[in-house]
Amino acid sequence: MSTSVGMQEPWKIQLSPPSKRLDEAVWQAWVEEGRARERRNTAARFTAVKWVALAGLAVVAGLWSNLGPYDVVTRFVVAAGGIALMFHAIPAGHYTLAAIFGALALLYNPLAPVFSFSGGWQRALVVASAGPFVAALALRPVRTAYHV
Repeated sequence: MSTSVGMQEPWKIQLSPPSKRLDEAVWQAWVEEGRARERRNTAARFTAVKWVALAGLAVVAGLWSNLGPYDVVTRFVVAAGGIALMFHAIPAGHYTLAAIFGALALLYNPLAPVFSFSGGWQRALVVASAGPFVAALALRPVRTAYHV
């Protein structure tokens, strides 16, 4: 059995095709498409944060008597949602809502609890705390300016 080895043709030098100049209108359309996608993604993320915090408050109000071991989790979810929405409301120009979310974050602070989930007025406070999250869901998203 003989194996023959043949010589291959030497490599040909291939030049890259000449590049075409990028049209400025195409570039701007591409940039705007990316910005629009980012705005949609950001709006979806903050809507999810609002719904999670609102669901946490609804669970707390509904399961009030069995809440004892889970109060830290509830405080963490509501405080984290309040902080995230506070930082989202400031650039959007909703300063009152940002202040309310900051107050909720301090009120539901899991490290230094202000109140315990034990009495009737605390349950009313939890139900009232859902108001800013509902208001944030009802607000129209504000377009933010991008720095180019």
